[in-house]
Amino acid sequence: MSNVRWKSPFPYTLAFNLFKQHIEEINRSYWAFVPTANTIKALAKKNLVNDDADPKRFFLIPDEEDRRIAPTYGEWKNDFSEYINYSRLNIIMMLSSCFETYLRTVVSLAFESKPGVIIDCKDAVDGAELLKKDITYGDVMDKSYRFTDAIDEVCRGEWNKRFSSFQKYFGVLPTELLALSKDLDELRLTRNNIGHYLGRKKNEYEAPIDFEPVETIKVAHNRILRYFKIIYLAAKLVDDYLQKNIIGSYDIIKRYFIAISRGEIIKDKINSDAYQLKKMVGHHDLKILGKSYYNELVTFCETNYVECETDCIFTRNRCVQEINRRLRDNGISLLLAGRNVPFDSISFKILLKRDNLYTDSKFSKRAIDNRHQIQYLHSSALIEYVTKKLELNAKTIMNDLK
Repeated sequence: MSNVRWKSPFPYTLAFNLFKQHIEEINRSYWAFVPTANTIKALAKKNLVNDDADPKRFFLIPDEEDRRIAPTYGEWKNDFSEYINYSRLNIIMMLSSCFETYLRTVVSLAFESKPGVIIDCKDAVDGAELLKKDITYGDVMDKSYRFTDAIDEVCRGEWNKRFSSFQKYFGVLPTELLALSKDLDELRLTRNNIGHYLGRKKNEYEAPIDFEPVETIKVAHNRILRYFKIIYLAAKLVDDYLQKNIIGSYDIIKRYFIAISRGEIIKDKINSDAYQLKKMVGHHDLKILGKSYYNELVTFCETNYVECETDCIFTRNRCVQEINRRLRDNGISLLLAGRNVPFDSISFKILLKRDNLYTDSKFSKRAIDNRHQIQYLHSSALIEYVTKKLELNAKTIMNDLK
């Protein structure tokens, strides 16, 4: 397995990158509210000295809306406390939604990356190859999407059940993540009570026919802070595990193929696919990487995910880049006069001429480029042939080719 495919240089997946932005947005919104509410309560207490005071004497409110505000300061305090509590309940809804959206996204990436996990054979096929053949393979909204039931199994219900399904497909989870099961279930039940029962408990409000509403669930400020911490930690632990063991660079490869299919990346003689991908990824709050990573990733995608190994579609430079990448991944160093050297384009041409590979249709074909000049295109079979020959003769072949 290639390092560039299975070892991502990014600290987290694209799914977590989006989750992080959402949770930061919710956090900033909450902390815009907290000091504002505290300030309002302090100023109201200072200006409305007793509970019988009229709040309209202090608060700015249009005359036509006077009737909507509580008639006394004491009643207003109760109303404002309820408003603060409802605001916290809504924050819980947003946090839960943020986490569940992330979870479904990262789990879908995991199933797509290694679809063999469905049949307990995780390395049977590289999902990126299926994605290149059919872009709808990775479209969760497409009717033919094949992982919906498995995603539901991992992302719905009690957390003990979710973790059990998670481990059935993806392997043993970190104990630190499993230890969050109780807290995550508390959040899940609280979210369900808010969403389905107006912030009341299910056993009290599933089908109420009472004369008066029961009291809403009370949520303290510290509980909100605890949920922020739990959700972020759970998402980070899930992301670290899946990126390292299942996803690798699949998310970046998927975004690359999607960008091509949408026309966001176009064939350009001046700006290569790798340059365009680097520019796209670099604009979205991700770790800045040099062009070598993107060159290597695009080269890997173009030279490994092909319909037929004898299709001659790769330029000399692309072949040389891929051969050097494979040599690096396999720990092979080429020696010339006792020094480590890369495989270069001149050596490539000499080797092909010497082994009569230019005239073998399985390896090469003659073509005309955009400038009406003759060039040769080559197959993945040729890349495999040259790589193996270099590996077998790593200590001597570069001297032979000079």
